Amino acid sequence: MVYKISLSSTQGTGKTTLATLVAGELKRRGVEARALAEMSTVAREKGLPINEQTTRAAQLWILHAQFAEELAYQARTAPPKYDVIICDRGVDNYCYLERRFGPDQYALALTLGHVQEFPYDRIYVLPIVNDSLGEGEGIRSTDTAFQREMDRAIRSFFDTQKITYKELPLPSPQDHLREEWVRCIVNQTLTDLGKGSRM
Repeated sequence: MVYKISLSSTQGTGKTTLATLVAGELKRRGVEARALAEMSTVAREKGLPINEQTTRAAQLWILHAQFAEELAYQARTAPPKYDVIICDRGVDNYCYLERRFGPDQYALALTLGHVQEFPYDRIYVLPIVNDSLGEGEGIRSTDTAFQREMDRAIRSFFDTQKITYKELPLPSPQDHLREEWVRCIVNQTLTDLGKGSRM
């Protein structure tokens, strides 16, 4: 079985960087780990609209692509065989579709069906830190009101659907590299896998 982590949150909270750092730290401890690509970035590269300008078709593509990518890595038989995959988002992609177009029975059934059939071992929700929203590659929205709205929507969705998650703490002002988050996730993963070498 592949241990599956989802990093969930609104845009601009550092999920992509965190996924990469967690994968690297796990590899240093002998755990074969892979950070999966964020599908919103892949969608933009394919010319699909995202964030405030998204379309239903684009969001459905993101949902399908996210879940297909996870399944591909869970079903791998060729080397390397991954012990852990770290998903940059997950079911929270549904919230962007619902925010723009309202409840969607097809997309909701797809999302909840995926969670039931292929559950995440751990879902971590990242808080808004407000120090990097305007940075990056021009993919994420820099609208702080939209960021806060999506943060509330994602947490509400998890609570309403009774999807268990752990909220990561706000980092200390000195923790610019979010080392506390990396340590929390790596140590929990190693504990769950029954391995030593904690950070």
